[in-house]
Amino acid sequence: MAQGIFGLDRVYKKQVQNVKNDNFESWPESAIYGYFGGGDTPPYVTTVDRIDFSNETLSSPGNNLPQARESLAATSSSSYGYFGGGFTVSSVATVDRIDFSNETTSAPGNNLPQAKSGFAAVSSSSYGYFGGGFAPPYVATVDRIDFSNETFSAPGNNLPQARNGLAAVSSSSYGYFGGGFLSPPPGRVVTVDRIDFSNETTSAPGNNLPTGRNTLAATESSSYGYFGGGFTSSPPSALIERLDFSNETFSTPGNNLSQAKDQLAAVSSSSYGYFAGGEDPVSAVVDRIDFSNEITSLPGIGLPQARGSLAAVSGGASYRINGSRTYGYIGGGSNYPPYSWRDTVDRLDFSNETVASPGNDLSEAREGLAATQSSFYGYFGGGYDASASASTVDRIDFSNETTSAPGNNLPQAKDQLAAVSSSYYGYFGGGYLNPPTTGVNTVDRIDFSNETFSAPGNNLPQARRLLAATESSSYGYFAGGFTPPYRDTVDRIDFSNETTSAPGNDLPQARGSLAAVSNNSYGYFGGGEISPGRVDTVERLDFSNETLSLPGNNLSQARIDMAATSNNSYGYLCGGYIPPSDTYPYTRIESLDFSNETVTLPGNNLPAGRRRAAAVSN
Repeated sequence: MAQGIFGLDRVYKKQVQNVKNDNFESWPESAIYGYFGGGDTPPYVTTVDRIDFSNETLSSPGNNLPQARESLAATSSSSYGYFGGGFTVSSVATVDRIDFSNETTSAPGNNLPQAKSGFAAVSSSSYGYFGGGFAPPYVATVDRIDFSNETFSAPGNNLPQARNGLAAVSSSSYGYFGGGFLSPPPGRVVTVDRIDFSNETTSAPGNNLPTGRNTLAATESSSYGYFGGGFTSSPPSALIERLDFSNETFSTPGNNLSQAKDQLAAVSSSSYGYFAGGEDPVSAVVDRIDFSNEITSLPGIGLPQARGSLAAVSGGASYRINGSRTYGYIGGGSNYPPYSWRDTVDRLDFSNETVASPGNDLSEAREGLAATQSSFYGYFGGGYDASASASTVDRIDFSNETTSAPGNNLPQAKDQLAAVSSSYYGYFGGGYLNPPTTGVNTVDRIDFSNETFSAPGNNLPQARRLLAATESSSYGYFAGGFTPPYRDTVDRIDFSNETTSAPGNDLPQARGSLAAVSNNSYGYFGGGEISPGRVDTVERLDFSNETLSLPGNNLSQARIDMAATSNNSYGYLCGGYIPPSDTYPYTRIESLDFSNETVTLPGNNLPAGRRRAAAVSN
């Protein structure tokens, strides 16, 4: 982890291996807060400051670390951030825990096996790894915390070289410890050591930092790690160097920090990295790097208190695109006979694949709706209510499963639409107006911070309905549909600037009434209606290069009009119609195993058959 940033699950070709290794848990696709803890003003402090990624404000969560110290390190699971070690009058072994659900701090009951300071940390889905540091003397030790029981142990492999003042980032498969200071000389180093999360071995990836420095900080996007600041042979540095996770090469993105400093810390959201604090001189400055274009800027905020030698984690009650989801919610739809529209919400428990009712339904029965989700809520929008297209938006609160109206509806009544979400917005695209029975290319945006709707300024290039949509960390993809005729079109919305374009590759087969799920590396489009007939086809969109291919396994039956949801390991396609008796909506749930791309039946179905429902996951 980058001075304790979440170990992001990367979007690139090694991702398939990572699915098998179950490393998706730590993907903080939309971690909602960053926490900066401890440090030196001077004197040493217990302060914890929180940055809200949704509006870039800094505040105090209300609880600080129990022990004042500097030069600590931090790592995190999906539920907790762990601040370990540091320096007071000497190095300490203390571990303090921040609970992301309520922001209280406490002692997990186990400390580092060795008192040390000036080290760095990374994390997989199951473990956090604290590497290097100053005991004294300088050490190569790697200590592992098991997130399931918060015990410490030695994974069996240490860093090849003892050093202090290093920084670290995580990809989906590896943790990278970079830079630092050796004693005795040669002093500051360019060394990068890699820990393989699958077997906990350490090795050299083959490329080091271009510039030797210590007391630097690091953060990461879905594709790159960024090492910023630090102390070189003479003054501090403002330099940012980039590690490409796909090939483990280093380069300079071309933009640096606003000021030279060392002993800083960094956090990241899905869109930005934030480098905060630092020394030489002591600083409160926060620099932001935009992951979409690697431009650095000042977001206009600073730490409430200037300090250096602090540590940081990202977390909060976050929604992770394919991280620690627990339930899928399937809402609305219609069934036959007799023909009727549904307001039903069914809950799919991802832990055991059972289906139950959470006890609250939508405000209006309708089919052909779409759904998107923020960190805290799912939004079901639009649909057809047996007489006309609807603009209705219902909200489900993931914390208590109650449904309500957020107070704003779609600007335009429409059904047979699709939706995607970024960290801060949901986008409802395409659809059908009835009356006057015409397709549209409209994209409507819901702002998750205030639940208002607006137009992002760009629509789909082509009007169509009965389309499907999925998203990566950077883009939303709207695929297929019916204009008429059936379409193979794939349109992309760029979350960084909300422009729409064609990624250059379309579905191999034109069809409508399909469904889509995704993991961190791929989107999958399943089923659908062609002219003539229905298909069981599953097509895969590779997010790293936007190519489409056939993974080799299809649905058990040709189906249309399904709802789809996913957790970190599986995609679920629910309900729909099957031929030839497709006057009867289907109850079947099929699961796509992301680790091997096989399709199976989990054994539990919807309580009642329905088509054209929509789904979200918490």
